Amino acid sequence: MKRKRETENASRVRAFALESAPERGDRKNRITAFLVDGLFLWLYLAGLWAWLASALELPAALGLCLPALGAVALAMGLCGLGRKRARRLKLLAWGAALVLFALIFREIWENGLHLVTNYAVDALGRRFPYLLPAYAVTLGETMQGAALHTALIWLGALAALPGFYLVRSCNRLLLGLQTASLFLLWMVTGVGPEPVWAMAASLCFLAVWIRSHGERTPAGRQRLALPEAFALAAVAAAVLAAAGGFLADRLSLGEFPFFSDVKEDLACTINEARYGGGGEVLPEGDFSGLGSLETQGEAVLEITMSRPESYYLRGFTGGSYTGTGWTNTASLLLWENRDLFYWLHQEGFYGQECLGDAAVALSDEAASEEKNVVQVKNLSGSSKYCYVPYELQSGEGSLMRNELDGQKIGDSGLLASGLRGSREYSYEALSNQITNYPSYDAALLKEDSLTEAGRAYQNLEGYYNEFVYSAYLDLPVQLKSVFNELLGPAETGEGEAHADYAEAKQNILYLLTSDYTDTDELESAWNGSDFVYDFLRGTKEGYSVHFASAAAMMFRYYGIPARYVEGYLVTPEDAAAMTAGEPYVLDDTHAHAWVEYYQDGVGWLPFETTPSYLNVMDKADEYQDISGLDGLGSEEQNQEEEEEKEEEEQEEENFQIDWMLILTVALFIGACLLVLVMLGFLIWLLLQRRKSRKAKRLFTSSDKREAVCALYAYTMNLLSVAGLRIRNISLFRYERNIREMFDGETAEEYRAVVAIRQEAVYSGNEITEEQRDIVERFKDKIWRRVFAGGGFFQRMQLKYIYFL
Repeated sequence: MKRKRETENASRVRAFALESAPERGDRKNRITAFLVDGLFLWLYLAGLWAWLASALELPAALGLCLPALGAVALAMGLCGLGRKRARRLKLLAWGAALVLFALIFREIWENGLHLVTNYAVDALGRRFPYLLPAYAVTLGETMQGAALHTALIWLGALAALPGFYLVRSCNRLLLGLQTASLFLLWMVTGVGPEPVWAMAASLCFLAVWIRSHGERTPAGRQRLALPEAFALAAVAAAVLAAAGGFLADRLSLGEFPFFSDVKEDLACTINEARYGGGGEVLPEGDFSGLGSLETQGEAVLEITMSRPESYYLRGFTGGSYTGTGWTNTASLLLWENRDLFYWLHQEGFYGQECLGDAAVALSDEAASEEKNVVQVKNLSGSSKYCYVPYELQSGEGSLMRNELDGQKIGDSGLLASGLRGSREYSYEALSNQITNYPSYDAALLKEDSLTEAGRAYQNLEGYYNEFVYSAYLDLPVQLKSVFNELLGPAETGEGEAHADYAEAKQNILYLLTSDYTDTDELESAWNGSDFVYDFLRGTKEGYSVHFASAAAMMFRYYGIPARYVEGYLVTPEDAAAMTAGEPYVLDDTHAHAWVEYYQDGVGWLPFETTPSYLNVMDKADEYQDISGLDGLGSEEQNQEEEEEKEEEEQEEENFQIDWMLILTVALFIGACLLVLVMLGFLIWLLLQRRKSRKAKRLFTSSDKREAVCALYAYTMNLLSVAGLRIRNISLFRYERNIREMFDGETAEEYRAVVAIRQEAVYSGNEITEEQRDIVERFKDKIWRRVFAGGGFFQRMQLKYIYFL
């Protein structure tokens, strides 16, 4: 019995035997316990720091934060010494010290927390484009780094309180729940650390868990309790971290078919559970496994109108082509343009109702007409979208304005709010305006006769236009080469951003109606790597999703922004059968996909390219010879051109060529051309110098707008010489390049200058002398930086090539 009691008492001693050491007065074990507790608390804090710093992409210094956290861990270990009451008093003093520090150093502490919060908002915003609140940072750039590190260390000291409890109590359940919560948050939001840092943080938490496991294990029963085994586990963890980091940098779970399939199946299951959509027959942009179009005549939407009209009802809108389908516009791109959408929404401008806004601003008839009240009851379609027409008009305070939500960033369709979306909603819309867009386009050209509302709309559309061109022109290289063969070179007029609209639409219709078959029945489901390429080069048959996707890519080939859209059609035939105020049911045969392109000044317009639908909806444009019956198909035409080319080459070979005569004539012509070129160069040199002097005289023009524009254009030429690549993007996006070329201060000054330039170009505000001076000072600064900092050849370029 005595031996049994001794064995039971020995089994109660924890494996590390450190908790009981102070009670025995063993100084060596007491010091060891203190250092071990401090080490594992430091590992816990380091794991949290690694996770947070990497997930939020904080510019925190590893060499500063980790030693500081080590000091925090040791200080907290000191608080853990002594009897129970003394430890409690020390921990209370620790919390009081944190509060006192925050009060004494409030400015740097508050700004540091604001910086951390703003980085968190930025990390979320890049994945969920929504205007989350940002907090003001009043410190200068030189002090922001210190404030950020102060906040991180303060947060580490705050986290040391629960961390100390975890380490001392060896609570594995709580530690496991915390770690699982971090991974769950990562999976749900997508905000997580880089693979290497995730591995490092996980190993830190694993070490703490192993220690806790060892402390809970009776002595002699678990090898993890032995120092040798713990050292072996540490070495193995280090090797695992190195190997994991190496692989994590090169592999992603998404690259393996199993994981990607599981992820897609899970997303589909969640989407189906949230929004239903049993009556949907179109794929919502996902073409993987796409087969024949099978409609059952199932009722999908119940529409009631106060004045029956024919409409395109937009649902899913795909802005990014993935090769296997379409997705919404990239979240990162939307987040980068958050300021633009904030101000547009503040002014009541939304991309989803561009056409309606243009009609009201440019047509007195449209502005005065009674709005069409439309009520929609979604019977079996996806409740994720509110199916609305291009003529949508959401007034301030209306239910549909709430659905648009000024805090949302983007313009792809109209997503319904709420966890389950919307099954019933109503909105107001103008009468069908798609056929009237040419008159609005013409009205915008007559700037002198624009009303105040027209000018306001034109100004807002100009800002939105820049975003559209930056977001909806992406085109895979493979498709670009295919279109070059099928459509010929995409020729753009001088000074134009894109090809002629009419020519582009004519060519797109001709190609798609002459060489491709419109059919709902496909031989097999599609499972390729590029949907549009396989349609154009492979099967050459399909239905609306095929034709709309190909047309969207063709518009982009011509430099015209375009998107893929799925929704429902209220045809003129439907409108004629409807009764005002009475419900009308649209079944799944009304489901359709089309392409929408961006008409400068007017907004998004639907364009029909599916052969069987060409005469279904009203349209403003009529094109000839698009059926393919009156003209040759593209393959026959190419064959005929090749035969003509061969005949011409054969005729050329029959001529006797006098090479000496040709050489003599060539030398004479060459000498004459050389003289003309030198004379022309001299004249050109004089003209360029005169042009440069004339441009510089505008710097002091009495018209401040003209002066600001001239100064800005001159400055951009200087930056171009310095290496800035000028592209068709928003002027504000050059700020990042200028920051890299010069410094943050110059980038901030550039942003202020662009704001003045945009105000001079687009607003009716008076430009002050002070604003002109700001632009001129920035110009002078860039000149000094470029000219003084440039080499001999750069100076020669500035003076004698660019005449700057």
